[in-house]
Amino acid sequence: MFKINRSKRDGSAAGGFLFCFGISALLIPVFSLIATVIVGGLDDPTKHIGIFSLCALLLSALCSGIICGRVKQDGAVRFSALVALSVVLIMLLINLIISGGKISGGAFMNYGCYMGVLTMSSLLGGRNMRRRGHRH
Repeated sequence: MFKINRSKRDGSAAGGFLFCFGISALLIPVFSLIATVIVGGLDDPTKHIGIFSLCALLLSALCSGIICGRVKQDGAVRFSALVALSVVLIMLLINLIISGGKISGGAFMNYGCYMGVLTMSSLLGGRNMRRRGHRH
């Protein structure tokens, strides 16, 4: 799906980090918008807000982890854990600013789930896929 030349992938660690960080930060609002549209079409939207927001967060972490694993195949778990940590710190900072310094325990649980899913899904993206068919 994402074909990146080896020279581009191994060229700059900072470039790969910024690319993965940008993708991770972009996918959260995209999946949240999709979840908002789905919840808006339900009969009782307030009843399902919590589960749909968690699903949006975890799906964005899953996609981000796979992309991070594809970008950085060597050391993908450490790299994606660093990307996840930086995204979580930004989300925590935004949460602190918006809430006035009060953070609920559920927020830390969401952040932990995000970090775990992104890190573990990088294993899926970092694996070398076997090509079937032609042998050279």
